[in-house]
Amino acid sequence: MVGEESGSGRAGQCRGAVLVAAMADLAQDVDDEAGEETLVFTLHLDKPLSSQVEKAAWNPDKDLLAMVTRDHQIIVHRLNWQRLWAISPEMTVTSLCWRPDGKALAVGHDDGSIAIHDVENGDVLRQQTTHDAPVECLYWAMEGHQSVGHEDDVFCYEDRTPRFFPSPPHAPPLPGTVSSFDMSGVLGHAAEDQTYANRKNVLRAIHERLYILCSGDRNGTICLSAFGVFPIGKLDIRDLSINGMTSDYNIVAKPIYRLLDASVQQVALSKDLRNMTVICSGVQSVASLHVMAGAESRATGLYAISIDTSLLGDRRKELRQVALQASKVEELLEVVEATVMVMRKHWSDAISSFENKFRTFSTLLTEHGSHVKPRDEFLSLLACGSASAALHQFLAASLGEAGLKRLAKSIDTAGRELHNLIAEHLQPAAELISFIIGELRGLSRWRSRLRRIGLHETLLEQAMENAGMLLIQVERLLRIVSDTNGQFRLFFVWLTKSLRQLNGDTGPQASQLPAIDSAGVADFLRTHFEKDPIGPHLAPASDELTMDVNVEEQARMEELAIMGGFADTKFLTRTLSSQVHRLRASCQEAFQMPVKEVSPNLRPRCMLLLLSPLPSLPPPSTVPLSLTYFETDSGSKMKDILLEDYICLRVQDDTNSTDQSSVIILRSFAVSGHCAPGGKGLEVFALQLEKTLHCIDLALYKQKQVILLVSEKDPEDTGKIVQTYLMMLQLEDLEFVALSSTSTHMSRVSLLHLCSNLGAVTVVGLNSGKVRAIQQVDAVPPLAVSASRGLACVFAGQRRALLYDLEEDEEDKDDDDME
Repeated sequence: MVGEESGSGRAGQCRGAVLVAAMADLAQDVDDEAGEETLVFTLHLDKPLSSQVEKAAWNPDKDLLAMVTRDHQIIVHRLNWQRLWAISPEMTVTSLCWRPDGKALAVGHDDGSIAIHDVENGDVLRQQTTHDAPVECLYWAMEGHQSVGHEDDVFCYEDRTPRFFPSPPHAPPLPGTVSSFDMSGVLGHAAEDQTYANRKNVLRAIHERLYILCSGDRNGTICLSAFGVFPIGKLDIRDLSINGMTSDYNIVAKPIYRLLDASVQQVALSKDLRNMTVICSGVQSVASLHVMAGAESRATGLYAISIDTSLLGDRRKELRQVALQASKVEELLEVVEATVMVMRKHWSDAISSFENKFRTFSTLLTEHGSHVKPRDEFLSLLACGSASAALHQFLAASLGEAGLKRLAKSIDTAGRELHNLIAEHLQPAAELISFIIGELRGLSRWRSRLRRIGLHETLLEQAMENAGMLLIQVERLLRIVSDTNGQFRLFFVWLTKSLRQLNGDTGPQASQLPAIDSAGVADFLRTHFEKDPIGPHLAPASDELTMDVNVEEQARMEELAIMGGFADTKFLTRTLSSQVHRLRASCQEAFQMPVKEVSPNLRPRCMLLLLSPLPSLPPPSTVPLSLTYFETDSGSKMKDILLEDYICLRVQDDTNSTDQSSVIILRSFAVSGHCAPGGKGLEVFALQLEKTLHCIDLALYKQKQVILLVSEKDPEDTGKIVQTYLMMLQLEDLEFVALSSTSTHMSRVSLLHLCSNLGAVTVVGLNSGKVRAIQQVDAVPPLAVSASRGLACVFAGQRRALLYDLEEDEEDKDDDDME
């Protein structure tokens, strides 16, 4: 076997020598033809920057460039460099990525949170803490087109809520904004509703596609969330046990590797959702007793791991429906909680004014030497028509008719606001929640398809019961608010009439007041005057606070339980806030199951590939690296589209620690059959830049192309930069060499060393591929390329942004063909 490896190495070296010679001849021919002339890319614009750019990404669908600056700003510019919006997050931005449809921007922060911003104005549509460490990379995966007639086409999501319900409610404005009863604000509220609907639509893509946001953090954790809002999977690289590969595919002899101190650098998920490639730095450790002879126990480096995500591809439609409906429930729960908070604010302000005003009457009674309660004073006034000196002073001097009217208006306005909030926000949201959870519960009974992604019937039944209890609580509160508001109105009318009688006012205004229901006033004074009937329902959730339930209602609940009603017959003793809290807890428990069920099925494939050894773990995002999936024709008559993954990175030459002019390109790492004999196998090729060239940054581009940002050093003074270039190379023109497990132990030997042994190395100079000079000689990362527009944005050390056209040759060629 050793003899075979040596032979293949010598043959590869010969092939490499031929390639180098051919490249040299080509370079000489071009030099003879071009002479001293240097081609230059067309510069579209050159703009100054207020602060150096640290991260940048082009919108895949629009002419927008998002940038993260050193002064902690997120700035989005149009193609003409007009600023669309700029924001300054409270947390440091560590990563960003546009959603494939271009309508939302995901931003990762150093506190582990991920925010999704609206493309139009930068508003935060959703922000949640997903990680416990800084989010180092983000990647949006969009579900690709599937062939017609697939077995799961019967599982097609349809949002049925518009058939039975009006548009979903939104969270009400805080007190102090325009009242919903102010007709001048009707148009404003309509615009607000439309804005809210537009913002929520940005969070979801069209129902026919599933968008998955992949995020990786500094502690080696990868999280997957549907539409960026609903978690569906979690993976900790540090907990993985990954097989190594031996020359005879002997499973017993395979060493088991662990990656310690892992930090995720890049992650990509294929469009068919079946493969995920992860690039991470870490310290490799052998976890099994079957250690290879001569292998070191630990190796620090940059590694590639292939994760099998077939479950996501197989159950993509089920995940899409569950994610859409569960995220709707989460949004509606937020509406419910916000509505209860606004209702609490409205009512507490009004009832506090009422209590404070009548508390002065209690003090006035004490000053007059009376030990009678204010309630009894009012009952005496109602029964006898006469008032004590203290009551007369309170009504006539302390309160007055004007003050009485202001107090009555405050209570009445708050009561009507509560009624409106319940009818327009709280009740519709509760009804929608019950309907959607009911649909999910029905789906959960299809156990063969839905149980694997965490849809559990028992948990959803519990959530459904809590949703039904909430509906009854809302109905009860609506009745209480209506009755209480009527009783307060009756009390204030009676009090106004009594005040006029005490003042001897017998004019026309006194006769305009309606007749008084004395029994109703007496009932209010006995039950609601000293006890707030609404406040306890809206109070924050607490197990100690309970509501009174009469014997008849409790007996009715127990009878309903016998006939199939709610098993919890004591739910009416809970406050509305407590019931909302229980519903939230049951929904969270049910919606956390997809992560628990899917995560164990995200398994590593049988290879841990060492991309490049490192003397120590690097700071995050210091290694130029690009990772993506390209579509390729399968070559069959069915014209199926296959996905081929490419990994491109700059590596350090083992022979010279200061030389960083080598670029490694791998393909078919995740989607090939490299884990078993007979597969296509991992393929690799190395680009060795000429001695005077240095790779600043790189990016995979369009269909199987790579863009290199290269600086040329002075041969006599290596610290001096002579010129900067953009190089475009066609990946299909490179003669990739297959790396089989018979070559060596790929989890221990660097790829650059392997490529050298196999002859899969070619020297690249200024005459290789498409090379153009750019104006700046001090270019710095990042290099931002737009595949949809054929543009490259280069950032200079003097805080400048330069925009170049990468497709000018193609345009000129098209013009020549037309002539």
